[in-house]
Amino acid sequence: MSLQSQYRPLNPRLGTHYAIFASAFLALLLVLALLEQLGARKLWLSHTMILVPLLLYLIVAALTRTLDLHEFFSVSRRIPPVFGGLALAVTAIGGVGLFALTGCLYLIGFDALALAIGWISGFALAAVLFVPYLRKTGAYTLPGFFRLRFKSPLLGAVGALLLMPPAIILLAAELRIGAFVTSLFASVSFEIAVICGAGFIILTLVLGGLRSLTWTQSVQYLVVLAGLMVPLVVVSIQVTNLPLPQLTYGGLLEQTSINEVTLGASPTSPAPLLGGLPGERPEPATKPFLQAFGAISRTNFVLLVFCLLAGTAAMPSLLLRSGTATHTLQSRRLMGWGTLFLGLFLITAPAYAVFAKYLTLQQIVGVTPSQLPGWIGGLRDAGLANFSDRNGDGVISAAELLVSRDGVALALPIMAGLPFILVVFAATAGIAATLAAGAAHAFAAGTAISDDLYYGMLHRTATPGKRMIVARVAIATLALGTAWFVTTNDFDVLRAAISAMSLAGAAFLPALLLSIWWKRTTKWGVLAAMLVGAGIAGAHMALQLSGSGALWPELSGLLAGVLGVPAGLVSGIAVSLATPKPTPEMEALADDMRDPSGEALFDKAMRLAPLRNRPELPMTEREGSQDVST
Repeated sequence: MSLQSQYRPLNPRLGTHYAIFASAFLALLLVLALLEQLGARKLWLSHTMILVPLLLYLIVAALTRTLDLHEFFSVSRRIPPVFGGLALAVTAIGGVGLFALTGCLYLIGFDALALAIGWISGFALAAVLFVPYLRKTGAYTLPGFFRLRFKSPLLGAVGALLLMPPAIILLAAELRIGAFVTSLFASVSFEIAVICGAGFIILTLVLGGLRSLTWTQSVQYLVVLAGLMVPLVVVSIQVTNLPLPQLTYGGLLEQTSINEVTLGASPTSPAPLLGGLPGERPEPATKPFLQAFGAISRTNFVLLVFCLLAGTAAMPSLLLRSGTATHTLQSRRLMGWGTLFLGLFLITAPAYAVFAKYLTLQQIVGVTPSQLPGWIGGLRDAGLANFSDRNGDGVISAAELLVSRDGVALALPIMAGLPFILVVFAATAGIAATLAAGAAHAFAAGTAISDDLYYGMLHRTATPGKRMIVARVAIATLALGTAWFVTTNDFDVLRAAISAMSLAGAAFLPALLLSIWWKRTTKWGVLAAMLVGAGIAGAHMALQLSGSGALWPELSGLLAGVLGVPAGLVSGIAVSLATPKPTPEMEALADDMRDPSGEALFDKAMRLAPLRNRPELPMTEREGSQDVST
């Protein structure tokens, strides 16, 4: 009997409900735009635009609360592929993707495509190599997959510990970028915004775990898409008379290149150790947009793509989504929809950057400081840009256009002279993306502590209720601890995210490849692959960060996955060959895992396991207490 068959079917009117939400959200935008024209205060407008969607997310989370273990950890595996794809895509995008990628495209143009190529390639790799087989096992977490695959609680515990650093780093990056945007438009400080973001994530996950997270993320993707597309489409109509920015921005590149030359932009040489990657503080866009490898060398471009590919393909917060699909075929469809929704963002971000650059150059070329357009004051006051004639020649040159990487997505509506509410609308999209991705990373870490450390190693007879309590406490502790770190430390969100991707790829990509695609792999080989991969990558990062050297001096610490992935793969193979061959039972398990048909290994193990709980308990409670590795 399949586990999900015990649960009621999903509401057949889900599409109608989401259409109602989207219509209500756009109606809110129109009402606030009308009130702005009638003279409403900007502070009141911005607070309403930000707080109303947050309230709606909390309502969705409250309506999807649960006390059932399988609902909390896997939504009882009944999420339709479209909605799972929405949640998957917004997790991959996050606030870092929305703001940092758009800003990098604006500042370094072509070279920033390494980020987009790495993300989408990793998505495709996971869809082909990992997700169907993870779904066939039916484990709740990525470390749980290793525990079930090799019947080894030790592997699950080690995987959970190695999962913590990348998940916490990504959570910190999302909290920081979300607080930055919130503090611009709400009357709260950066520190208060960080704490509020962590509190919102805790409340969402404590109410319903992955169930609440999935449905709120599906809604949040709609907000992200609307907040990104509405201002961009309006600007596209203003500039090109067509509402198709993804198809029309190419016609602006020639004029943009001419304006760049007029402003004094000239071909640049790439800086070593990814020094050309833009930082958080405003900086000049001196590199021509279409120049290839002017900020990042060819070698570093390829290595950056590899690290992001490996990290995305092996990211635990993404791979756990495979367990929400009803069966293996649906998990493939889920990844297909997720790739489509992520791709929609990735083809929109370049258009956003090009329109922003075109408007900036069109309104600045040949202009003296006294003739600068009025929107410059708004950008300067918000800390998003700074334009001044520092060399005293009477005109603004490319080196004097200082633009904040993370502010480009907010600057476009200002540059185009759009109503203030559309600027806040874009900020609302960014806040939704940060909350969605941050909650996903917090959930991945919290459930690993509960399912793989507490239940898998320490308390094998823990009841479902205790396991959910541990998960909730772990999520709250991690979120609050990360919030404290963000408020007391200064770091660059994009570099932090790339580092986390490198760590995740080094720790889990070799282990996943060996576990799924090589029957000769042993649990000791997988253990070596995880420890050596993560150890090499972490050591290289730590040495370079401390200034005491590096394992490869010419390689940026951000790209440590380039060392960790092959080291983990080689060590996993070597240790597997040096240890006893797996038993026929383990080889049969590996064959069964790669067979897309039939019952999930998790369901089969639970069905065959003796019922250890009291007979009067509901079936879901009795099954929830079983050991999946029995």
